[in-house]
Amino acid sequence: MKRKVCSPAIIRFAYFTIFIMFLNGCVERDGNITANSNRASSANPVIEAAPLRPGKGNYKILTDDTLKLTITADGAIQAEIYYQPIVASDRSIKLRTVNEKNGNSFITEIKPPQDFNGEVWARVKYSNGETKQTERLLLSARFDSDGESDEQQANANNSSNSVIEKGNIGDDDSARSDKATGGRIEKAQVEPGKGKIRITLNVPAFELTLWQDGKEVGVYPVGVGRKEFPIPIGERRAREIILNPEWIPPDSEWVRESKNVEPYERIPAGDPDNPLGKIKFPLGDAYLLHEAQAPSDLGNLVSHGCVRILRNDIFELAKKIVIARGISDGENKIEQSQNDTVRRAINLGEPLTVDINYDTMVVEGGVLFIYPDVYDRKTNTVENLRAELESYKIDVSKLDEKTLRAMLDKATDKQQFSVSLEDIRAGNALQKGKTEPLVRQQERKG
Repeated sequence: MKRKVCSPAIIRFAYFTIFIMFLNGCVERDGNITANSNRASSANPVIEAAPLRPGKGNYKILTDDTLKLTITADGAIQAEIYYQPIVASDRSIKLRTVNEKNGNSFITEIKPPQDFNGEVWARVKYSNGETKQTERLLLSARFDSDGESDEQQANANNSSNSVIEKGNIGDDDSARSDKATGGRIEKAQVEPGKGKIRITLNVPAFELTLWQDGKEVGVYPVGVGRKEFPIPIGERRAREIILNPEWIPPDSEWVRESKNVEPYERIPAGDPDNPLGKIKFPLGDAYLLHEAQAPSDLGNLVSHGCVRILRNDIFELAKKIVIARGISDGENKIEQSQNDTVRRAINLGEPLTVDINYDTMVVEGGVLFIYPDVYDRKTNTVENLRAELESYKIDVSKLDEKTLRAMLDKATDKQQFSVSLEDIRAGNALQKGKTEPLVRQQERKG
């Protein structure tokens, strides 16, 4: 029987196949061997952080003011580091882009703010266009919290911190509404040493109120975050007041496009490029209450998620808070900071609750105020207006849809509409109602 002899071409193909199989086997056993420099490693990238100590649950707590991050990603050409605050489920921040490697790792250091609390991860890129993501690390810079979120801490302190009994109103409802106050807001001067204080802010009204024992001791117009950078709705907490704060710009697109500052550059107090002004209140997760840059900030969407208030008003607010809390050197620090650029910090002791609401239909003192739906949350609908009026025992069957729609349309980006409930009941909502600038709160101070 004659044996078949393989052709040279078949033999060469067989040797080539065996070589590729061997090489692939090496790649699987040894991550340092790659068959193609353009192919991403089969291993997932790994992120490590230091120095840390264990916290509660999955939390790790920073033990130094500098956080070292190491992203090991064989074959990657770039690593982007992201941070998502614990209470901002729809908002992540790119902290840094790293292009230089040390062996198989990208190594970088950052200085997190004192209110740093959330998930950190990296997204790595390969030369073939593929991207991979590391696991998420749950980190906190709070040495006093062991990684509890703002929401957890607020819930734990609601019974002792709550100043205004909200009854059956929801989280979005204004603390100034008659449902919360019983129909009357009592105004008073701040009393020394009575620390039961609280700040509330209704975003569509651009109005911040300081309360003490359920009484209004200060009300101020503000500016808030733009639509693409909204301030989160819900309870936050302020632990300190920082006087003459420096500003460290994040590695964000709007900073990189600026001609005046660079990401992570330290901009000192008093520098014209420092947008924080003379005072800031950290509210957690990089959100701030700080000085406005101009009166035109008030009643507008102007910031990258922060709340802005005029210089005189924020100094007044800070003084009232330290007086109410009985902080002995607080007033002196504030007075000094008005005339210099020295950084000072005032520890508030028990965290101060800052309740941020989103209420576009508020009945205050028997008067309905309709504010613009500045974040397009679809709140200003005829159905919602009917429900609000019905909750105040108004027979909405006597109000046609055209009238209700006309009332809503009078609330625009720059103005609000107000009318008494009695005029609505009498069928004179449009005739008796009036439009006012959104910053009319300034006139009510006193």
